[in-house]
Amino acid sequence: MAPTVSPAGSPIDLQIFKPLLRAYALGYLSSTSPRVFNLLVSPNRGGKGRRNLISGIYQILFGALAPNKFPAFCATLVGGSTLLQPLIRQLLILLSSPLNQVGWVIALRHRRRIFTRFLAAWLSAWVGMRLLHIRSHSGKLEVVANGKPSLSYIQPAESASLAPAENDGRRAEATPPPAGKTMDLTLYAVTRALDVVIGELWLKRKARRAAAGKWTRLESIIGHTADAGVFALSSGVVMWAWFYLPDRLPRAYNKWIRGAAQVDDRLIEALRRVRHGSLVYGKETGQAPLLQSMCEDHGWPLEWGDPGKTVPIPCEMVHMGAGPSCELHAAGRFIKAFRFALATYLPLNVIMRIRSPSRGIFLRALKDAVRSSAFLGAFISLFYYSVCLSRTRLGPRMVSYDTITPLMWDGGLCVGAGCALCGWSILIEAAKRRQEMSSFVAPRAAATFLPRRYEKKYQWRETLAFTLSTAIVITCAQENRQRVRGVLGKILRTVLGGS
Repeated sequence: MAPTVSPAGSPIDLQIFKPLLRAYALGYLSSTSPRVFNLLVSPNRGGKGRRNLISGIYQILFGALAPNKFPAFCATLVGGSTLLQPLIRQLLILLSSPLNQVGWVIALRHRRRIFTRFLAAWLSAWVGMRLLHIRSHSGKLEVVANGKPSLSYIQPAESASLAPAENDGRRAEATPPPAGKTMDLTLYAVTRALDVVIGELWLKRKARRAAAGKWTRLESIIGHTADAGVFALSSGVVMWAWFYLPDRLPRAYNKWIRGAAQVDDRLIEALRRVRHGSLVYGKETGQAPLLQSMCEDHGWPLEWGDPGKTVPIPCEMVHMGAGPSCELHAAGRFIKAFRFALATYLPLNVIMRIRSPSRGIFLRALKDAVRSSAFLGAFISLFYYSVCLSRTRLGPRMVSYDTITPLMWDGGLCVGAGCALCGWSILIEAAKRRQEMSSFVAPRAAATFLPRRYEKKYQWRETLAFTLSTAIVITCAQENRQRVRGVLGKILRTVLGGS
């Protein structure tokens, strides 16, 4: 395609806009396709259902075109990272020309390309984040005292009780809602930036020590198991949050874990009450009806569900009708989780390879699906078996009940043992898959330590973390195309092209 000529006569190479267009198209498809698919598979019956379906698809497809939606953010981030580079480069040349003999200017000139790319990506990330923070609707009225906004928007139930007539001159004003809707995106950017920086430092260390003949087997093992370790730690944090801090996890994440774990909510609630001190072994605290209802459902003696009479909760109740054997229960859990995962992974693996169908391709899809299903089955069975081992089988034999009581085991130690060990089942997966899984789970684990919503005056901290992290990732993708690993690296290499 011949370049377009501007009115001034200089040619404009339209190739420079390809990264922007690719990013916008990819952002649009990734944000609309899942929602349209979910809408299509949801039950819609009758004329009203069809009208709602058409209206819903229309809102999804045209709503994504708004400037504060994900496609515009992707285009701004990638397009700005490439289009701003010539301007920044010329500006740096102009500013540094009077200082050609200054030492730091000479050093900067040698790294001008990296600095130009970093600054362009940082500015683009800042503008993109500002777009995402634009609200689609107005704020709510909040009670304000003495001209200062109340913090009650974090707890709306409290602010609702304050009627304007009862507040001694307090007035209702529109106050900004809490920030934090982009927290997941920010944490993903931060974890990927850390992966890039730590990975680059590790490779340099390896090259240096290998050249000196000092590279050890221990360092090699650390390098090969780092992703598995990150996943094990992150998944352990997520599982702990699912048990004791479910509000720290997204609702969809909670629902998926519950579906995969297939555990009675009454048992989870009992363990939570033990940890919070409302259920105490050997004392009458009024908590017996919770587990006694489980006993009635499964035909167990009612005494098993009374923590004042039975210490600790029998393992057979933890097995939920699978019998008294912890080993058979773990095996049964593996089979159930394997079937649950295979029903999801096998169709996905087949669909991903359907463009070039062959017997070998489908056998590989089956192998990958079985391997991933085995990982999930091992994850769940190892969690349950670790809980049983720690609370009744192995734990009391290693440490007597005089030192660690049954209440302490069920108050968090047994769940902690499951959280610490279950994630190492990721070693079943291939190395490339381990990296993808660790980069997926790590941001969600980090999110459990941070508030989902916070005061808007602190939003600059999140913006700074996101912009710096994103600039690091994009600059590295342009400088060293293989350094950004996994699916994100492939996407960036496709979108950025030869920029």
